[in-house]
Amino acid sequence: MPGSRKFASAKHSRGPRFLPHPLPPRERERGEKAIKINRARFTTAVALAVVTGLGTPAVAAHAAAPAAPAASNSTPGSVTSAADTLAEGEYEEDLPIPGEPPEVKFPDTEPDTPDGLECTPGWFFKITKNTKNTMSVKDRAFVENKKNYAIDYKFSSRKSGTTELGASVTISADIGVKILGSIKAEIQASAKKSWTSEIGIETGGKVKAKSTVKGDFGIYKENIEGYKYHRGSACQKSNKQNMKAWAPYRNGWVIS
Repeated sequence: MPGSRKFASAKHSRGPRFLPHPLPPRERERGEKAIKINRARFTTAVALAVVTGLGTPAVAAHAAAPAAPAASNSTPGSVTSAADTLAEGEYEEDLPIPGEPPEVKFPDTEPDTPDGLECTPGWFFKITKNTKNTMSVKDRAFVENKKNYAIDYKFSSRKSGTTELGASVTISADIGVKILGSIKAEIQASAKKSWTSEIGIETGGKVKAKSTVKGDFGIYKENIEGYKYHRGSACQKSNKQNMKAWAPYRNGWVIS
């Protein structure tokens, strides 16, 4: 009937607008499998980013395990500079040098002066003893070997410093020249008024199993005892003053 056809047509036109059309079972299963596959791919990608370092840093930082603690100074085979831990002025100024020869006394005599010979008046310096040399330390390093076999090591100086000629009493520039001249002429030709240690001076060797090697780097000092005095025109001595004195003559490592 015309009336029923009109009603059916109106009902059919409202159907697509309000009633859902569920997927068939096969298509719904395919969709669920696709979601699972995508999730698996994402998980694999995150794992690769963590292991290989690929991907964004944020992903790697959150997914990676906590970082291991930094190696300590006692890491087997590691070389550590004491410059990292010591402040200025904490190094020894007079570190004993192994193997130094015994002290040597100098005769405190003057050459015979013929009668009537006049001396040139002025200040002079006389060495009476060559004492044991020491080192003014500028840098330090050590290596600890915890292994059951020997390992190689190499130290390289990382700090510099300056050591100057000096004495245990206040001296004038003129007396300083006299002291240096005496040291160079009688004991150490390499002595200088001032010496600045170098960076990058290397030394090396072997560390025995279960042992530690220490290195001190600095400037070697030629140490002496003596006195300054004034000599008159008749070659007589006066105003004598005893002192200890030193002059730098090289830089290097002392290994212990």
